[in-house]
Amino acid sequence: MAVKKIKKLNRFTTLPVLLDLLERKKLTLLDPKLWDDKNDSEVILAYKEKKGIKNLFAVCLAHGDETVHHWKTFSDGISGCLIEFDAEKLFDIIDKIPGLRHDKISYRKLLQIEKRDTIIDIDKMPFTKRWPYRCEEEYRIIVENNTEDTFFEIDITLDIIRRITISQHMPQPIYNTIKN
Repeated sequence: MAVKKIKKLNRFTTLPVLLDLLERKKLTLLDPKLWDDKNDSEVILAYKEKKGIKNLFAVCLAHGDETVHHWKTFSDGISGCLIEFDAEKLFDIIDKIPGLRHDKISYRKLLQIEKRDTIIDIDKMPFTKRWPYRCEEEYRIIVENNTEDTFFEIDITLDIIRRITISQHMPQPIYNTIKN
């Protein structure tokens, strides 16, 4: 079976994050302890402890089609938006950054993980999630370091953005103001 090439990466986010990205031309990776999904952030915290690293910063994207789940979970309300990146152009940028890793998330059932003879590759922990979240088709970019930083930024060019979609819940007068 052929591996499907990733052509797009979707960033479901909010208008302030979008405006910051457009103005400063930087993709910001944040500390996973700020994530709403505490199960996910606990896995990252355990990974950091096992590896003895001070910081891990990440940004989560989706490589599949957009869903109501994506919008409701990550871009809810009138300020929700979707930034669709050209995956190849984004990979060209991030592959040049030392220490940065990126990969599709592997979704595993608890029964797979809890078996006695299961060997868990520690380096794959940041790219593993529980099976119920498989509909997200997540793609994650991470960087690890031992600095005092509280975030990590990737310089980008705006030509890596294919399109931007604004939430259908945004009132038309507000949309008219921001669309330019």
